[in-house]
Amino acid sequence: MLDMNVKKYLLVVTVFSLILLIIPKGILVPTNAKGASFKEDVSSLECPFKIQTSLNFENFSYYFTIFTQDIQKSNYTLPGINGGYICIPEGVLLYAYFIQDSQSTLLFLGDNLTEKWKKEFPAYPLKHLNESLILVGNPRFGSSDTSCVYVIDISTGLLKNWFCPNVLGGYISDVKILHDRVYVTIGVPEAPPLRTRAFIYVKEGNKLRKSEIASISGEGVGIRLPIDANEKYVAVAYFLANERGEEKNGVCVLTARSLRKIACKELNEGERPLKVKVKDNIVYVQTTKGVKAYKILSLW
Repeated sequence: MLDMNVKKYLLVVTVFSLILLIIPKGILVPTNAKGASFKEDVSSLECPFKIQTSLNFENFSYYFTIFTQDIQKSNYTLPGINGGYICIPEGVLLYAYFIQDSQSTLLFLGDNLTEKWKKEFPAYPLKHLNESLILVGNPRFGSSDTSCVYVIDISTGLLKNWFCPNVLGGYISDVKILHDRVYVTIGVPEAPPLRTRAFIYVKEGNKLRKSEIASISGEGVGIRLPIDANEKYVAVAYFLANERGEEKNGVCVLTARSLRKIACKELNEGERPLKVKVKDNIVYVQTTKGVKAYKILSLW
């Protein structure tokens, strides 16, 4: 009798396990996109002085001219063909960079316009989050170098966090920081056979996890992987294009910490994703043809 009970138990466990493998982990249901907002949760500060910028193509330099009360106070020149500035309560950060070479020069001035620190980074500014600056260093796509993410404190120039996915020739597309979690999306070339895979990584303390989002055969001549996250979910929209003119466009939702894939949804032809936003249990995707919204239904 005991053997029979054990057999029944094993049968139930086996059937239940098969059901878990077969049934979907969740679904994305189209819903109303009214009220969608793609604004970054970043506090902005208006500069207490006027800053004019200009680019000199002859020597690949970015010029900054600072005025207070319409009186020119100082001039600064930084190497780069792109640039900008960020104002925070402690002062202003001036930066210029080369995207192709992943090089940037950063200069921070205090509230009285005195130089506090100046540094060069093997990366270019991607975005800023309150008083932190996120920089990305990407090698030429398909090379044998690695990509890295750096997070620095704007007021001190000190490195707060960093992360280099252990892949060769990858291209970091987007970064999202939520509390102590750093999310990174990256396109990775592989051969043979030649194909491009899109991954998401999350670094939380010393823990590192990753999950594959999508892939496309051939060389990845177009890659965009915008990302957003809340306490429960992380969403990645994907645009992958190869040298033959083929494309893959869609959005995937995963659990925020373990990166277990809940569900994915392909977009219609020509709907390339530009931005993605997760709010409660709804994911919004801004595409080249409007905004789509999906309700996340999952037992996880």
